[in-house]
Amino acid sequence: MFHLDKTRFGAGTALHADVANLAGDYSYLTTGYYASLDAELAGLKVLPTTADALDAYVVPIAMEKATLAGLPVPAHEIVTDRFPPAPMLAYPINPFSWKGELLLDDAAVESRRKGLTYTGKYAVLVQHLPHDHRIDIVRVVMGVSLVPEYVPLARQLFEVFRLPLMRVRIVVTPKAYLLSAIEPLRFDELTDEERACLEGLGTWRG
Repeated sequence: MFHLDKTRFGAGTALHADVANLAGDYSYLTTGYYASLDAELAGLKVLPTTADALDAYVVPIAMEKATLAGLPVPAHEIVTDRFPPAPMLAYPINPFSWKGELLLDDAAVESRRKGLTYTGKYAVLVQHLPHDHRIDIVRVVMGVSLVPEYVPLARQLFEVFRLPLMRVRIVVTPKAYLLSAIEPLRFDELTDEERACLEGLGTWRG
């Protein structure tokens, strides 16, 4: 657990906390999830809380949370069988899978329809993609991105979702950066430059 220096980090903001959990994967029942739970039970203010973690990885909830905070998201709908025309990002809403799939044409939609919905048993969140788009993956470490283009957005994402480490899928259009989904970014996946973002923010303790 990373104990935060409160004089250098988060004082007087929504990010104020005693410790940061830098496991990077906070999925339910993982080691990272239990690390946050243990900190909460010990009476510590932790980034992220278990509620933060659960909200961030469920795409429909994350999109709603982003919208309430003023962050733009793609046009979207929830479907079970009648999929809209491609291109789209499709995220299953079921207990067994969470990774999204990029479906660029109607043939791809038809081939994956049954698999994504488990033959109509579960819903899928579909994000509509404009034809003039690109998809970027933004790595955020304690609110910092090493890509200058994403420095302001990385800070906003951290303030809203409170995950110290996250991999964020962004749909980029000529007019906006649209939040698509948040995924784990494990500490052991960080580069030396990304780990340097932690310098001065706190100290490691057992």
